[in-house]
Formats: sequence, C-alpha cells, structure tokens
Amino acid sequence: MKKYLFPLLIAALPLVALEEEELVWDQQGPSVLEYNRVLQDALASQDWWGVLDNADVILYNFPTTPFAQECAFHMGYAYYQMGQLEHANESLSAYLNHSSTHSHFEEAIQIKFDIAESFRNGVGKPLFGSHKMPKWASGKEDALQIYEEVITTLPHSEIAAKSLLGKAKIQAEIEDYKPSVETLQTLIRRFPKEEAAAEAFLEINKVYLEQCKNTSLDLDLLDLAEVNLRKFRLSFPREPRLIEAEQRYAETQELFAANLLETGLFFERTKKIPASIIYFNKVIQKYPHTEAAQKAKLKLEK
Repeated sequence: MKKYLFPLLIAALPLVALEEEELVWDQQGPSVLEYNRVLQDALASQDWWGVLDNADVILYNFPTTPFAQECAFHMGYAYYQMGQLEHANESLSAYLNHSSTHSHFEEAIQIKFDIAESFRNGVGKPLFGSHKMPKWASGKEDALQIYEEVITTLPHSEIAAKSLLGKAKIQAEIEDYKPSVETLQTLIRRFPKEEAAAEAFLEINKVYLEQCKNTSLDLDLLDLAEVNLRKFRLSFPREPRLIEAEQRYAETQELFAANLLETGLFFERTKKIPASIIYFNKVIQKYPHTEAAQKAKLKLEK
C-alpha cells in the first residue's frame, strides 16, 4: 500500500457504513471518510497510484456508499493522467453507466473525447492490455466507439459536433468512404451554422478526392464534389477555407483530365491519330483549367 493508506490495525478509528444517511460506527479500522480524505489528498498532490489504491479500498470495502460511486471517475482521471488511456476509458464508462449522481458528468465526457482524439491522432494501446508493454496496438476502433458514445449522450452539443468530425476522419482513413461522407452530412444537418459544419464541407471534398485516388475513377464522385462545393459556397460565402475546398475540387478534376489525356497519348503511340485527337479535345472541353488540358493543347498544335 502507498503511504496514503492507513494501517488496517488501527483499532481506535471507526469503520463507517452509511445506512439511510446515518453513520453506523464499528471499531475495526479507518472509516470511508478517512479513506476518501486521503484519496482527495492524493488527487491534490497528483499521486495517481495513491488515488487508485484508495479508490480500490473504498470500492471493495464500502461499495454502497456515495463515495464509492465517485471512485470510478477518480480512477478514470488518474489513469488518464498516467497515460493509460484504455483503462481510463473503461473506468469512465463504468462511472457513467453505474453512478446515479454523475457529479463529474461533463468532465467524464470531456476526458473520454480527449482519449478518442489521442487514439485518432496515433496514440496506441499497449499490447495485451498491460501498461508494461509497448503501445503498438491501434486505438482507432476504440476512438470510433467513444465518439459514438459522446454523440449519443449529447447529440446537440459542441462536443458531439467535434465527435462527428473525428469519427468521419477515422472512417475516411480506413477507406470507409461512404459512411464517412454520411457522418459529415449528419454534422452539417445538425449544426448548419457552426464552425464544425464548414470543416465538414471541406472534409467531404477531401474524402471524394481520396476515394478517386484510391479506387476507380467515377464521374459521379466528381459531380458530388461539385455539388458539395456549391453548397459550401452558399452556406459559408465568406469562409476562408473555400479556397482550400476549391483546390481539392481542382485536384479531383485533374485526376479525370489526366485519365483522358493518358488515353489520348495511348492512341497517339499506337498511331491512331484521329482517336487521339478526339480524346485531346475532350480534355480541353471538359476540364479547360487543368494542367492536362494545357498538355492536350500542345499535342493538338503539333
């Protein structure tokens, strides 16, 4: 036991149990009040192992007291400060699922969101769930579950908007493109004038661009990207990030233009000049502002 734990053989101190809000005394050891005071001292001095030790004692020996209901939160907070994010999330979920008071409700939700963000940004989980092992296991799936929990618990809050955005980014990262776009569109419908909605419009065009790069070119995706960009302009006409969205749409166009140009070059190499001219003209007509169109013009001039 840490230095904050009292010796269990101190007979002079009372053992307390709460029954109908009245204290019932016994003569076997420190009371739950004493253990809770030491736990609070450990929190104040950032002795996280002391917090965990005393919380364990309270949960085991005084499970029906109000102090026990708060222990899961204190343990989650301590684990979070120690960088043991998986254990922190489990303790905070236990607090939110079983505590009847939830005096630390907002703090618990915020910490869970921060854990999800850490997992999304590359912080791993220790192998086999042991804090002694390297953090090589991915936490992306855990992050998705936490985001969903936050979204369900506080569906119209700012933190829910951020969770929708984080969830969509992970979905796009694992190439789950359609659900990612659906998540972002949910964000826009639910928070149409919020900062997160502008970010969502930008992310949708990014998802379409990545999908065109990583899967087969589909003209429907280009059309959807154009529609999304138009909606972005209507909803946020003075948004500085419109420039970035337009650049991403231009990159998407470039992919399709380059594909047509490559077809024209193929026909040129195989001496099918009339066919190559048709494709060079298509590039210029459909995507006049692309680099591929400039190359097609040079080919036609020759």
